[in-house]
Amino acid sequence: MRVLFLLWVLLLFLYQSAPATGDLYDSLQCYNNRGHCRRLCFYNEGQIGTCTNRRQRCCK
Repeated sequence: MRVLFLLWVLLLFLYQSAPATGDLYDSLQCYNNRGHCRRLCFYNEGQIGTCTNRRQRCCK
């Protein structure tokens, strides 16, 4: 029973940590390109990428 619980906890931690690396890298890449993260870009801005694991747009 303990072994199953420990495996479940381990899988939970691995599942939660996986998107964080892509999420951080995606947002940092946007900021390095002098962009900012938003849900929608304004009419005078263009989308140059994505942020927060493709949940938002990187606008410039």
